[in-house]
Amino acid sequence: MASNDEAERRRRRPGLILVIALVILILVIVASAFALTTVSKTTQLPPSDFAPLPTTPLSTNGTSVVFTSIGPITKKGVSVGLQGYLQTGTGQGIAGANVYAHYYYQGDYRTQVATTDQNGYFQIIFPMNWTGWLPVTLTYFGDTQHQGQTAVYSVQGESL
Repeated sequence: MASNDEAERRRRRPGLILVIALVILILVIVASAFALTTVSKTTQLPPSDFAPLPTTPLSTNGTSVVFTSIGPITKKGVSVGLQGYLQTGTGQGIAGANVYAHYYYQGDYRTQVATTDQNGYFQIIFPMNWTGWLPVTLTYFGDTQHQGQTAVYSVQGESL
């Protein structure tokens, strides 16, 4: 009789251990999903920071232009954006021009647009910091008086 009870307990024990392991696994999965959902909601970028990249070809009419003095915008030693000037070859700033910054970040291509001031100055603040180098393509599509221009710059992010 004692051996029958002992055999019965041995048969039940692996089943109980399996149930406990499954409950723990389910709790870990639920906790992980909650953590990922919370992180993704807090780091989600507002859609208003981005603009569609035009598909029109660069203008070939008018005066040629160039991006000058392109450099990072830094806060507390960390790059948070890009700034510079859009000028003609003679150094005259182009006012009211849309400059598009196109870059690949966190698994997606992002485009932001800035409008130049009366001196041709523009700045684009990126929504988040990054590590390493971020290649950014600047594009001005041009107008009837100015040719379009595109150039690639790399902006250093936070050091590891």
